[in-house]
Amino acid sequence: MNKLYYLSHGGTHIGPFSLETVLNKVTNAEHQWTDYVYDETIGEWLMLMEHPEFAGHCGVQLASVAPLKILPPELEELSLHMKEWFILRDGNNHGPFSRLEVVQMLQEKTLFEYDPIWKTKMQTWKPLAEVPEFSPDAIRELSTSKEEKVTEIFFRRRHPRAAYGASLIVHNSKMVFKGHAFEISAGGAGILIDNNALHPGQSLFLHFQPGDGVPPFNAVCQIVSKQYVTTTATRDENPIKYGVKFTNLSQSVRESIKNFTMAKAG
Repeated sequence: MNKLYYLSHGGTHIGPFSLETVLNKVTNAEHQWTDYVYDETIGEWLMLMEHPEFAGHCGVQLASVAPLKILPPELEELSLHMKEWFILRDGNNHGPFSRLEVVQMLQEKTLFEYDPIWKTKMQTWKPLAEVPEFSPDAIRELSTSKEEKVTEIFFRRRHPRAAYGASLIVHNSKMVFKGHAFEISAGGAGILIDNNALHPGQSLFLHFQPGDGVPPFNAVCQIVSKQYVTTTATRDENPIKYGVKFTNLSQSVRESIKNFTMAKAG
């Protein structure tokens, strides 16, 4: 008698299915390699990609695009469009997406540096910022590409950004910090704070002083990125670059910022 397996789907368990049926469900995109499977001989739920009887099939699917440190142009282009990345959001995995699609989501701020990401041959899920393919240097290099589909992504940013200087007060419901803005858009800002205890995902209240023609304003925001700035020997003494997205901002202020960034671009 063939072994049967159960699958986790939408918070419930379905099955039992044969191995061939499960593989067909993955092929038809009804399930992903990151979905969970159960069989009684093992006695626990495992990701399909981790289960000994399915892992081999998962590896074969993407073996032709094994990562290389330096790819020739034709393989580099293939790697941009190969749908091999999975994203974990709100306890659910989504995908597969191509590297280019992931970069586009980053640019549009529908995906953030702290979101977990995974592809075949990665041992564990990692925050996107810790994956070499999506490091600041890799994104910067990609932005110089002459490929039409790539350049469209970087020119199609939802909220244009501009250099911006203003002092601000930061409040996280427990403590108050002083900071300084160095970049702004209608969707968020880049700020410097002399505190490394804040983390992506946290909410902050910001009070911006007048700066560069933009009136003072208040905003509720969420931290979406964190980057150390090396200016001294001791990392704890360095200012920290935080990227934030505005989650609560008056329409009049948003329009003011939009006009400011458009004037800077012009």
